[in-house]
Amino acid sequence: MPTIKNKIDKNVPAIIEKLGYLLNPFILNFTTEGNRVLIFYFHGIFESITQKDLNHIDPQNNITVGKFIEFLEYFLHHNYIFIKPEDLLEELNKDQPYAMITFDDGYFNNTLAIDVLNKYKIPAVIFITTKNVFENNSFWWDIIFKYRTKEYKNFEAIRKEQAFLKKFKHDYIEKYIEKNFGTISNKPWSDIDRPFNSAELYNISKNPLISIGNHTHNHAILTNYSDDEIKEEFAVSNKFLFELTGSIPISMAFPNGNFNPSVLNIAEEAGFKFVFTTQNDVNILPFVDSPIISLNRFMTKNTNITNYGNFARLGTTSDTLYLKLKKKLMFIKGGMILLD
Repeated sequence: MPTIKNKIDKNVPAIIEKLGYLLNPFILNFTTEGNRVLIFYFHGIFESITQKDLNHIDPQNNITVGKFIEFLEYFLHHNYIFIKPEDLLEELNKDQPYAMITFDDGYFNNTLAIDVLNKYKIPAVIFITTKNVFENNSFWWDIIFKYRTKEYKNFEAIRKEQAFLKKFKHDYIEKYIEKNFGTISNKPWSDIDRPFNSAELYNISKNPLISIGNHTHNHAILTNYSDDEIKEEFAVSNKFLFELTGSIPISMAFPNGNFNPSVLNIAEEAGFKFVFTTQNDVNILPFVDSPIISLNRFMTKNTNITNYGNFARLGTTSDTLYLKLKKKLMFIKGGMILLD
């Protein structure tokens, strides 16, 4: 039974989103959009809502091809230039707003997006979880989602199970999957939930619009691992990608967005120039001169782009604004208690 707090946490961001749809275009008339890079991350992409409703993968705000086109055209209309990580090695125009498209994990369904990117001549980076490509296995969170959905488990219970497993290393998760769903549960159901295979990834890597990035070998949530294990994750994944594509990635994205100072140091030692977080914020130009640069990203939403695109252009999200509002209210409440 949802509590009052849960209802507030769910409904207030939605209200802020609706208000932003009305107010943000007005605010943007009086702000500059130069000297910024907005980075967005996607996971899977669907041909249609009908394909999404097959429940072959966890939706994760995954969008349809039509919504993806709407997203691209929105930022093109507002004069953003799309770039990829390699472009950040060059000096960018500080008066120009930039955007970047990123895909995490390495789903074969990303080819639907690549077809659109080719048409619009827009670059992107795809962060690859190499073990899934090598073994042609589904991603573990999708296995939980599709099998539990088949068992008619509710969405909240599925999310709770996934969150529980994120506390562990990949070997524990693999044993858990086998024990609960069987030895062949990691085999994909269709092209929707499978990763790229090696040949497909090789062909994609030759596309001048596509950059290939590291997403660890085992989709390792790196804060669960020792320093040596983190080094191994980076090294094995880089080796696989180099042997397949002939290039070592200059960028990597943290699985689940988890990182700490130790992870950053090891990523720098591994030779990455850019690391991508899941922190909802803009990136301001020029970047600090550093061997490694940490970049913020917004998760895309399966809603009308004009509803949240304005928030992104202002450098925030409705959820982030709500959290800031809660903190301010708690601070004010705390001050009032002290006065009493």
